[in-house]
Amino acid sequence: MKNKNVRGILALIIVTALSFGVIAGSKALAKDQSTDQGQDKAQITEELDVTGAENIQSAARTEEGYLVTVTEAGYGGDIVLEVSFGEDKATLTNVAVTEQNETEGVGSKITEEEFLSQFAGAKAPVYLPGMTLEEGTASAQAEDLELQDGTYEAKAEAPDNNGYTDQMTMIVSDGKITEAVWDAVDGDGNKKSELSENGQYVMTEDGSTWAEQSKALGEALVENQSLAFLTMDNQGKTDAVSGVSISVGGFAKLAQQCIDQASGKAVLVLQDGTYEAKTETPDSNGYTDQVTITVADGKITEAVWESVDADGNKKSELSENGQYVMTEDGPTWAEQSKALGAALVENQNLDFLTTDNQGKTDAVSGVSISVGGFVKLAQQCIDQAGGMESQGGSEGPQEGTEVDGVSGATISSTAAVKGINAAYEFLQTID
Repeated sequence: MKNKNVRGILALIIVTALSFGVIAGSKALAKDQSTDQGQDKAQITEELDVTGAENIQSAARTEEGYLVTVTEAGYGGDIVLEVSFGEDKATLTNVAVTEQNETEGVGSKITEEEFLSQFAGAKAPVYLPGMTLEEGTASAQAEDLELQDGTYEAKAEAPDNNGYTDQMTMIVSDGKITEAVWDAVDGDGNKKSELSENGQYVMTEDGSTWAEQSKALGEALVENQSLAFLTMDNQGKTDAVSGVSISVGGFAKLAQQCIDQASGKAVLVLQDGTYEAKTETPDSNGYTDQVTITVADGKITEAVWESVDADGNKKSELSENGQYVMTEDGPTWAEQSKALGAALVENQNLDFLTTDNQGKTDAVSGVSISVGGFVKLAQQCIDQAGGMESQGGSEGPQEGTEVDGVSGATISSTAAVKGINAAYEFLQTID
């Protein structure tokens, strides 16, 4: 009995000691974490006067440079950023998003390390691809166009290979796109959205329905207010919108037509010259698309679509010498690419080039490859020739640093960049 009591007392002593150890350890850990967080933010040495400074909440000198808190309007509301600079008032040392209400999984990605880490060490001002520093926005993108209120519609000229005709309806209110609906109708008038919802049009057993993916694309257009977010690969597919696996060439083409209607866009007057565009990253097979268009006397006289691998080999040449073979008896990739270019020269625009859900077309005889890459880049070249796209100026590259936005979140990314630049501009007024 005595031994049992002794063992009980010893057990109690051990448990008590362990408890104190855990408490002490927790306090030490909390202290360490607090110290680490304090080290992440340089100590403030002097508060700066921000009276009259638009969007600047506060600013201060720190032991390492400057810290500016700035507010910028995003898609879901105000975005608050804490922007740290070095002593030169231009080198960014850290950017943190402290408040935001952007769309979860899309615009909210501006809070993630992948987006924010690229600013560390960058020289301000910063800008997104295609953005002009003078204007602070991408001058060629549709969000800069003045859209007239109304309902706009566009549809494909002919059914695709499966008998569906794409159609788009876009609503503009108070100068903003408020709704975008993409659907496809068969020969009997049945809507693909309804067929996909009742199980008559099934793509996969466990993936999102066609209707759900179409809705997601429309919502992304409303959020971004332009098609700049919608990058496409050679199959006309995109990873810019979560959950969308269908080809989006039809959506992109009709949406742009609606945007053109809403902006009152007239026929482009093409300036003579040679214009080039290429994809930012290689496709899944390692090829980078590029299109070159030549304009003479205001007309497109040549259009060349090429694709180059990492070693600089051209797909056209590989297909001609038998190193890139699609089918044994069909036209080569080079022949199909040439046919597309010739068709663009003949038509002088891309309105003729209807595509199906796989990014393929029956508008050009003998062309069986997906044409999404060609359509996107050719349109960029046409826009350049028509003065619709900023070329970064003719006097050399812009000062500052180009950064990447969050894919599919143009408004959120632009707001973050504008906020950083506002902080930079404020510091230039400080002695």
